Amino acid sequence: MDDLIWAPAWQVRERIVSGEISAVEVVEAALARLAAVEPKLHAFRTVCADQARAAARQADEMVKNGLPHGPLQGVPMVLKDEPWVAGVPATGGSLLFEDFVPAQDGTLTARLRAAGAIIIGMTNVPEFYTWSRTANRLGPETLNPWDTRRSPGASSGGTGAAVAAGVAPLGIGSDGGGSIRIPSAACGLVGLFPTPGRIPDTGSFSYARVGSMGPMARDVRDLAIAMDVLSGPDGIDPRPCPPAREFTASLEDGVVGMRFLWSPDYGHIDVDPAVAVQVGSTAARLSEAGAVVEDFVLEMGLKTAFRIEESWPWFVNFLRGESAHGNFPPCFTNSPDFVERCLAPENFPRLMEYNQAGMKTPPVSREDYEAAVKWVAELGHKIDALFEQYDAILSPTLPVVAPLLPDGMADPYPSFCCGTYFTAIANLLMLPALSFPAGLVNGMPVGLQIMGRHGREDQVLRIARALERIQPFDAHPDV
Repeated sequence: MDDLIWAPAWQVRERIVSGEISAVEVVEAALARLAAVEPKLHAFRTVCADQARAAARQADEMVKNGLPHGPLQGVPMVLKDEPWVAGVPATGGSLLFEDFVPAQDGTLTARLRAAGAIIIGMTNVPEFYTWSRTANRLGPETLNPWDTRRSPGASSGGTGAAVAAGVAPLGIGSDGGGSIRIPSAACGLVGLFPTPGRIPDTGSFSYARVGSMGPMARDVRDLAIAMDVLSGPDGIDPRPCPPAREFTASLEDGVVGMRFLWSPDYGHIDVDPAVAVQVGSTAARLSEAGAVVEDFVLEMGLKTAFRIEESWPWFVNFLRGESAHGNFPPCFTNSPDFVERCLAPENFPRLMEYNQAGMKTPPVSREDYEAAVKWVAELGHKIDALFEQYDAILSPTLPVVAPLLPDGMADPYPSFCCGTYFTAIANLLMLPALSFPAGLVNGMPVGLQIMGRHGREDQVLRIARALERIQPFDAHPDV
C-alpha cells in the first residue's frame, strides 16, 4: 500500500503498462487511502468510486490487449471542483450550484481521460474560489494533513490536502492569485500556475482572464507530463495560447548558465525569518547546478511597485474591473442560467458571507479600472526589464508557514491578503510560476516560488527539476 500511495504518477503508469501491477489495484489503493484520511481532512466534495473502478478495468483491458495507452494510463487523479466532469456534480463550492451536473466533460477533463487518467474525486474549494480558507456551506472545512489545526491554503486546498496525504499522485487546481501555489507551499507539493491561456478553461467554472487551471503533484516530472497532456488551444477559450512548448522533452536540460534573482521579501514584505532562511538556502543551491543566483536589486524603482499592501487597491480594481470592463468573459457565463443563479435576489442569503460582502461592494468605475490597467502595465515593464537579464525571479511562495485556523470566519493570515503577497504578481502579469517544496520549518512545509517569462513554463519546470535533483523533498505527513 505505501509503495503505491507515495509513488509518482509517471512511475505508477510505467508499472501498469508493464503489467507489474493493475490499474484496478492502483485505484483500489487510492480509494482505500481516501477512505482512511477523508474523515480527518474533509478534502473532497464528491468521490467517483464507481466511475473510477470502471475506468480502471477499461485501462487494464487496453494494456492486456496491447492497445495504445496514454501518458497517464491508469493513474488516479483528483480534480478541484472547477473543471466539469460528465455526470459528476459541479458546485463551485456553492449552494447555488449544488444541483448542477454537467452533461459532458470540459476540455481539461476530456484531455485527461484521453491520456488514460482515472478521476477518483472532486476536491473541496471555498465558494467560487474567493476566500483564503477552503470552506463553504456544503460541508466541513478542509484541513492540512501536516497539522489538522492549520489551513491547507486556498482555493485549491482540497487538491493540496488530498495529494499531500497520498490519495493520488497528481491533481488539478486553479490559480487566480496564488490558488495553486499557496496550497502547494502549505502542503509540501510542487504546483504550477501556467501562463493564462495555455490550458483552456472551456467546460469549467473558471472565470479570471489572469487565472489558469494547472497541475499539483509530489514530483516535477508529473507536472511536465500533465502540461504535455493539457496544453494547447481548443478553439473555444477566447484567450490567446502561448507558443507551443515541449515540457517533458526539455525537463532534464538543466540550468547551467542561467541567471536568477532571489529576494526573501521583495524589499518590504514581512516574512517569518525562519521561512526566509530555509527558502533562501534552497534557492542558493541552484548554484550547485551551474546557475548564478543573485540578490534582488531594488535600485530599479521596483520597491514602490512591489509594495502590495499600499498598492492593493490597484490589484482589486484591476481584477474586479476585468469582469465589468474587460473583454474576456468567462466561458461558463455564456449560459444565462448560471448568471441568473448568481444574481437572483432570493439566492443572495445562500452565499457565503465573504461573497455577500463582495456582492455589496460598489462596482469599479471605468476610470479606476483604466488607472489600474496602467499601473499593471508599468509594473509589467519593470519586470520585463528584469527578464532581459535574468531567467527567473525566486522568492518564498508564502511569507509564513500554513497558518492556524481561527475560530469563526476570520482570515487565518496575519495581515490582509498576506497569502498572496508573493503570488499575485504572476497572475497580474500573466507569467508562469511554480511553488517548489523547500523543506520544513517547525515541522511544516515551506515553498520556493519560481516565476518565469511569459509562456516559458518549460524553463520554470527545468529549474524546479534541477533543484529536485539536488534537494528532493521526500517527507510525508503522518495522517
